[in-house]
Amino acid sequence: MALASRTGAQDPGEPAARAEPATQAGSDAGLLECDLIMKGGITSGVVYPGAIAKIAETYRLRDIGGSSAGAIAATFAAAAEYRRQTGGGRAGFDAILSAGDELGCRLKSLFQPTPALRPLFSLLEAGISTPHPTFGRKPAYAWAFLTAFWPVWLAMAALLVVVVMQGVATGGPRVVGLQILLVLLLAVAAVIGWIWVLLFETLPKNDFGLCSGLRPKGSKDAAFCEWIADQIDGIAGKTGPGGTPGEPLTIGDLGNFGDCKGIRVAAMTTDLSSGRPYQLPLKTRTHWFSRGEFETLFPARIVNYLCAKGERRIPRATDPKGVPRDLYKLPVGGDFPVLLVARLSLSFPLLIRAVPLWREDGERCVDGRLLLRRCLFSDGGISSNFPIHFFDALLPSRPTFGIALDSLDCERHQQQAAGKDDRKIEWPRIIGVTARKRLSLPSTGSEAPPLPVREIDGPLDFVSRIVNVAKDWQDTLQSRLPGYADRIVTVRLVEGVEGGMKLDMGKPTVRRLIRLGRQAGTLLASQFDMSGHRHQRAITNFSVLEPALASLAQAYLTPLPDRPGGTIRSYGWILTHHGLPDGASGACVAASLNSFADELSELGLHARLRYNAGTSISQLYPSDFDGTVRLVASPDLAADGPRSWGAWCAPVAEIRPASS
Repeated sequence: MALASRTGAQDPGEPAARAEPATQAGSDAGLLECDLIMKGGITSGVVYPGAIAKIAETYRLRDIGGSSAGAIAATFAAAAEYRRQTGGGRAGFDAILSAGDELGCRLKSLFQPTPALRPLFSLLEAGISTPHPTFGRKPAYAWAFLTAFWPVWLAMAALLVVVVMQGVATGGPRVVGLQILLVLLLAVAAVIGWIWVLLFETLPKNDFGLCSGLRPKGSKDAAFCEWIADQIDGIAGKTGPGGTPGEPLTIGDLGNFGDCKGIRVAAMTTDLSSGRPYQLPLKTRTHWFSRGEFETLFPARIVNYLCAKGERRIPRATDPKGVPRDLYKLPVGGDFPVLLVARLSLSFPLLIRAVPLWREDGERCVDGRLLLRRCLFSDGGISSNFPIHFFDALLPSRPTFGIALDSLDCERHQQQAAGKDDRKIEWPRIIGVTARKRLSLPSTGSEAPPLPVREIDGPLDFVSRIVNVAKDWQDTLQSRLPGYADRIVTVRLVEGVEGGMKLDMGKPTVRRLIRLGRQAGTLLASQFDMSGHRHQRAITNFSVLEPALASLAQAYLTPLPDRPGGTIRSYGWILTHHGLPDGASGACVAASLNSFADELSELGLHARLRYNAGTSISQLYPSDFDGTVRLVASPDLAADGPRSWGAWCAPVAEIRPASS
């Protein structure tokens, strides 16, 4: 397993050691600080409001992130913390709880399909419905086919009437029977053809999503993107007279508290067209958006803001056919709306439309100019559904809590559910009696329990496991390392009843999950041991740094030929002679490289000597985990910014000169 080190992702310094919690002036006086990561899970995200509100009673939220539904919760939490930092007290966190209660009343109405794709949405609803105790989902599918394709059945009924009447007039029952069979076959063929057109023509035209996020024409209820946009600004307190939202909350708003006091929000998204993930918010000005395309995905006030902040592109004669003429540069950095962090991470494949952005294709050039190509940004969970690597540091100066989601195995967790029907599951039976079976938080200094072994139930489950393992294995193993597992609380949900694709959860279920989230937040706030966590992280990281430094020293001190039969060169010569600029600048670079390499090599030599003497950290603290230090490619693309250097927040007097 690879242990990626990102020392610049978090403040490298910390206040002078004190026994009591550090306090700050303002509305968060007396609070500790923490970061928070939340896993994706579509409707499972209703767990997060209660957890966020409870954690915020003890901790001030600094860096908050997630994927998909976790990204929505992260933006809500960031908005609430922003309100607290701007004098609003806990009003933002109370608003998060209210938003959770609101979901119980209108969760299903948030997902409104594009009218042309409503038949497919009806079939999806049937597939995720609560099974009948006797007949399973067959009645739901039958009703979905009947209501979704009613024009076909109506035409079939009319033809059957004609056929029967003709048969009565002619008196040929054998012919009538064949004609009836032909009508039935034609109806089935028509439905299959309709579904084919929806899947392979209509769905691609709608960027592979049934729901755009905006309400269809004639609908009175807000769809999920409208609702999320209003909730973010309402939670943040950025509203005008009568509570009307104005300009959206931005990344710049969250960061305007000084280098060491700002709020950072991050999420994952996946550019399917480029075959790579991105960390949100985007930081480089490489993407354009079409106003016309965005008007089908985002509320008008958000589109107006983006167009006002972005430079309009002048169309070129070399543009290929299909490039929109209403392209604007996507605002990045401080101008990036917090809503886009949620929406770009939320595009769950097939259910929610992907977000189109345009950028230059580095391999397509006409008349010396790179061509613009359309990129589809889909769900962040495709790349990393639980980005526990966010905000990580070799030595943490504050905890980065994680909230993970898993399924409740009734047999494994000694739980007897009343059945898979939501109406039969009672709160005291599932939660009140067996709450500790629904939550899991390993103790400090230990790994998470071994991964459960689950049977594979049929071909579809086999394919699903392949996809999930391929995309989640890194997150899964990373979150189980010592020093990682002890800060992650796992919430177990009843599969098919709570969360997941369950779009029709009722109010009792939603409230049950919010209460379960509060219990998870309480568990983190009351049982997490920061001193034990820091000790374990030091042991974990140092035990893999030691052999890595020893290996570095060996490579640094071993001369190698530059080619077969060529001159033998050492790293010392390479760093002072190879590929460096001439003059004083080259000498300065060489001195810096050599000095740094010599210091690392010296550390590596001492590490090897300790190993030979049997006193290395890995020998004194043997552990079973497998990890290594390596350079990893980061989805946080920021080519024009400083590389992995965070603000130094320790007192200036603690920064020692290089000569000391």
